[in-house]
Amino acid sequence: MTGGKKQLIKEIIDAFLQQVPSELKSISDAILKNDFITIKNFAHTMKSSVSIMGISSLNPILNEMEDLSKNAIGGSIPITTSVEKIKQLNEQLNSIAKQAIEEIESEKHNYY
Repeated sequence: MTGGKKQLIKEIIDAFLQQVPSELKSISDAILKNDFITIKNFAHTMKSSVSIMGISSLNPILNEMEDLSKNAIGGSIPITTSVEKIKQLNEQLNSIAKQAIEEIESEKHNYY
């Protein structure tokens, strides 16, 4: 995708490393407040970030978080059901994302 252009790869890595930890925190904060709109929006936004970096294992988690949030907003499932499942998904999301961040941090020197 980048044609081996180190500067472009560096910019993508830097953007990911800056953006994703902030997005993870925003989702966690929103879960504490039962703010399903924020959860839905950040889950949706993160899908493109993780896709660009090839972290495909996060897409099903983010899709489910987004869907559960939509359903909670729409009232089609009980909020307590959504919150509990979203909390579980958020634990998986954070675990995988933190591992990915560590791996990307350790590899980024190849592009500087």
